[in-house]
Amino acid sequence: MAAALVAAILISVLHHYQLRAEVNDYIAQLKAKGELMDLAQVIPPPVPPEQNDAPSLLQAASTIKTNLDLNSKDSDIWMINSPTAMRMVAPGKAMIGWEQPDIRSQFGTNSWEDVQKMLAKENDALNVVQQITNRPELDFNLDYEGGFENIRITDLVASKRAAQGLSTSAIFDLHLGDTASAVQATHAMLVLVNTMEHDRVVISELVRIAIASYGSAATWEILQSTNISDSQLVELQEDWAKLDFIRGEENALLMERAMQQITLAQWRKMGMQTYLNAMENMNESMGSSGDNNGFLRKAKTKVDVFMWRYWWSYPDELRYLKGFDVLINSVRSARTHYDFYDAIEMQNKQIVALGISSTNDDSFGLISDINFHTMFSDSIFTLGAYTRKEMRAEAAKQVAITAIALKRYHLKNGNYPTDLGQLVPRFLPSVPLDPVDGKPLCYRLQSDEAYLLYSVGENGVDDGGNPSFENGVIPPNIYWENYPALDWVWPQVATPEEVQNYYKHLGKQN
Repeated sequence: MAAALVAAILISVLHHYQLRAEVNDYIAQLKAKGELMDLAQVIPPPVPPEQNDAPSLLQAASTIKTNLDLNSKDSDIWMINSPTAMRMVAPGKAMIGWEQPDIRSQFGTNSWEDVQKMLAKENDALNVVQQITNRPELDFNLDYEGGFENIRITDLVASKRAAQGLSTSAIFDLHLGDTASAVQATHAMLVLVNTMEHDRVVISELVRIAIASYGSAATWEILQSTNISDSQLVELQEDWAKLDFIRGEENALLMERAMQQITLAQWRKMGMQTYLNAMENMNESMGSSGDNNGFLRKAKTKVDVFMWRYWWSYPDELRYLKGFDVLINSVRSARTHYDFYDAIEMQNKQIVALGISSTNDDSFGLISDINFHTMFSDSIFTLGAYTRKEMRAEAAKQVAITAIALKRYHLKNGNYPTDLGQLVPRFLPSVPLDPVDGKPLCYRLQSDEAYLLYSVGENGVDDGGNPSFENGVIPPNIYWENYPALDWVWPQVATPEEVQNYYKHLGKQN
């Protein structure tokens, strides 16, 4: 009996070292290929304090927040009923926000005078934001070395709040006919997107994408202005051209992988139990303990943690490392071939081949829901969706750049070109490509005053500039880059009748 017990222990110990060796061998292979696996290799260089205005941005955003009286109209305008840029009233059609007589949504109605009063309170803070975005980089001094357990990303809410303020300011400026100020507010938004690339974490990249969407909507509104100049358009075009979402995604994934390694090491040193205890306390405070026998559940969890530390975590780590390799190679393929669709198709097949699928849900809320065998590798499927978001951001960038170039052509010639090749080299260095399929963006001249410009969209198929949704899918909100849209069509201006129909529908919702 004793011999059998000793043999079982020896086998278990040997199996532990075998699993650990497999992981270490794979990491060695990645390093041999030149992969950046260590945190020191992926941390961005610090910005010298005299060149870093990140503290000023945080202070300005904090001022905006504290100025608000939550029971006032200002709060309503800022939080739920701000002037909306490029508001879609139907697939492929948007109304000009600054042209409207007031600001209406399902949450109520505000006047432009209300907006003016609110912006007056935030004028100093927004001026600070516009000034600091002249810096090439903002460094929020994130604690990467502490891993995900200790990192505190304080800039995201501040950056998004600042962008919302700039967007509101731009639409109000256009309403007053002050196109130059609207361009400067939009310039500040796009510079903010560019400077935020310094953070190199996935959640920061997602906020960058969100702010860029404010920028594309504001750009569309500016292009509807009748008093825009070529020099102003050149500034906006250059701002868009500086954005590199593909590089941002690759840097964020490299950082995510390195920080995951730190978290794994921390959890293997019993840090995981601290995390689970916090989860347990949260669940109990919410009345969700998972079962009626807390003692047995806690005992089982301790056994699971022990098994995870010495055996289960290593196959999971190997799987997630291979998954990260798939994601990073997918991004690099998209950069090399500028063809996200094929890269994402291959990425999805390879992730499934690793045994990772959408049926593995890493968004658990109870300890009893945790799959200790796939805790880390489950995140790969979620991160795979991040590449699709980058594809949309890159498509919006290319379409916005092209729309600006078309406006510049129209200012010079009084009409639009018959094809995008006529924009080269005066207004664009080359014919713009669609990042979805790597082919030229789709363009069709409709009249001297109208054109159709679009990306083939997430399905990778040119549906002739059709902004309708696939298979009758009706998403909760309409955006020009909706995931089920057949094509991502740069919106055309809605007719007065379409705007009135939208308001009638809105009135019924209210």
